[in-house]
Amino acid sequence: MKNSWKFAALLAALAAGSASAATPAGTVITNIAEIVFTPEGSPPGTPPTTVPSNPVTTTVLPVPDFTILVNDKSAVVTAPDYTQPGQSTTAKPGDTVVFPYTLTNTGNVPNESYTLTNTPDPTAAVKTPENIRFFPISADTNNDGTLSPAEILAATPITTITGVNQDQAVKFFQVYTIPATATSTDKFGGDPTGDRQDNPAFNNDPAVPRDANNSNVTTVDRKDATVIGPKNDPDGNGNPLTPPYQSTDTTPVTITPSAADTQTAQATTTTTVVTFTNTVQNTGNRPDVFDITAVQAGFPTGTIVTLLKPDGTPLTDTDGDGVPDVGSLTPGQTADLLVRVTFPAGSAPTTPGTQPTVTVTTTSSNDTTKKDTTKDIVSLPGLSFGNPTPNQIGGDPTPVGTPEAGQPGNPLTPIIPPTTCTATSPAIQSTVAMEIANLGSAPDTFDISGTAPIKLTDGTTQNVAVKYFVDANGNKALDTGEVALTDTNANGTPDTGLLAPGAELKLIAVVDVPCAAAAQTITLNQTAKSPTTGATVTDKNDTITVGTTPVAKPVKTVDKAEVKPGQQLTYTIIGTNTSNANVTKAFIRDTLPANTSFSTTRTAPAPQDRFFAKSNATGTILYSTNGTDWSPTEIAVLPDGGTVYAGVDTNGNGTIDTGDILAPGQTITGTFTVTVK
Repeated sequence: MKNSWKFAALLAALAAGSASAATPAGTVITNIAEIVFTPEGSPPGTPPTTVPSNPVTTTVLPVPDFTILVNDKSAVVTAPDYTQPGQSTTAKPGDTVVFPYTLTNTGNVPNESYTLTNTPDPTAAVKTPENIRFFPISADTNNDGTLSPAEILAATPITTITGVNQDQAVKFFQVYTIPATATSTDKFGGDPTGDRQDNPAFNNDPAVPRDANNSNVTTVDRKDATVIGPKNDPDGNGNPLTPPYQSTDTTPVTITPSAADTQTAQATTTTTVVTFTNTVQNTGNRPDVFDITAVQAGFPTGTIVTLLKPDGTPLTDTDGDGVPDVGSLTPGQTADLLVRVTFPAGSAPTTPGTQPTVTVTTTSSNDTTKKDTTKDIVSLPGLSFGNPTPNQIGGDPTPVGTPEAGQPGNPLTPIIPPTTCTATSPAIQSTVAMEIANLGSAPDTFDISGTAPIKLTDGTTQNVAVKYFVDANGNKALDTGEVALTDTNANGTPDTGLLAPGAELKLIAVVDVPCAAAAQTITLNQTAKSPTTGATVTDKNDTITVGTTPVAKPVKTVDKAEVKPGQQLTYTIIGTNTSNANVTKAFIRDTLPANTSFSTTRTAPAPQDRFFAKSNATGTILYSTNGTDWSPTEIAVLPDGGTVYAGVDTNGNGTIDTGDILAPGQTITGTFTVTVK
């Protein structure tokens, strides 16, 4: 790339008649004029008088510019023309080609830097190799103007050229390798593209267009070729697309070819063998023997891949090179082979979401660089369901180590607070975070169900269905607007909907615990199952704890907010079993407040003039002033600062002990009056 200088700069250069470099940016040009004269009437021989002007300065602005050569024939510097490349060559598949280039700083800015990238053919007619690299001239250790494979291996690729002063030229190489699968008449090419980087030493330097008109093209020269693909589709492009077919196994499965040079079989939890049919074709121009190899990936341990002839006998080595082959094929001829994959029943992929694949390769014996691959894929079922597992997909139904939320021993396990229930009391919603993941290699839908057996305070057990909601924000809590799972496959059970291989869905399990639930640990029985493959995971470790918190504080009231000395105050104490479990040895207790005396004569109407209590529990009310000695006689005398006690003797043994039961919702109410001193 080469930009024109401003017109004034061009005139100055022509006037100077010089081809020297432009003045560096930032240069300050200073000029001082003078007036020289001899005063009128001066005697002969008087020296002239010189008077300088004020100095004037001019700073040279940066005018950056650069070029990369060799150029192609593009009409614009910012885009390549691959139809008229600046350099071209021919190469075989697998060859590495090297093209030399020179970058020159043609501007007036020193210490410039440039990035190197590649611009593909805008029309895509010339293919872009995947491994384009750039190397400095220093990689050419023998100074022969190119790079050998050894020099490339020893050198470090570059992506920038830095520290380039004005008029300085820097040589470099663009290098790429022709793919081994390239066919004859294929064209591959590159276009070294330079972009000037901002120079921090100059704040007012203008932008410079990229230099991208430097394309090169390599034409592939290949005479031998082979392809392998799905059954009856050796080139794997789906033209024509082979319809699904049944495997030749004792328990056949359906194999579906695709236009992506693959064929896929969906296994169930009982499948152990899948046999694919692949077709090889000689697409070269002379007879050739094609070796067959197979590599498996993503299958469980114990998987075996066997190469067979169409009649089911083992594939043999007909040309003695140690590799089984399909025999000699004439140009255009095809041959079938069987790829039998044997694996343990019910196994899942080694990595969730991956597709267990056998990559089958055919290789030309005439030219071993000529080869082709196809993929035989077995979609194995897989399922994970249970408690959330950090940093991995899916849930764990049997976690070890620190208990997860939902398990006894974890502080995040839901605990239902105690409450007093009535016939119309609503259920108490409790939630547990869950996860489910498709660990198989094909999309699948999973049914999810669960029950929670809950013991009630009346001794009966109620089975409550677990409901499942999508935890949309993943915060392990049920938020407003989060939706419940529905039955998308119409089999009567809510499900996840279709999950892609490797996909995870975060869930909230919701249990509506009846208010009348007894104190207990509720264990959720949960199951996730694929109706398609039969993959099943049960989760029985999530629990909900009910009602082990203390009884609420008693309620105490007084009949007056203001009082004068000599007036009376009446206190009422109400103690209630607010939990949902029985309590024993229950009593209320109160101490006379300071500055008051126990009153046995009341000025206001009252049932009696003493401390008395009542209860809705069945039994005799007992009283005490020390909490040890109990009597059915109401307390009529109490010293200042004394304490009164009242409880219900439900077992009739004349005292208050652990045999006395106060059931949920039962109360003890006591009342007494004091006189303010």
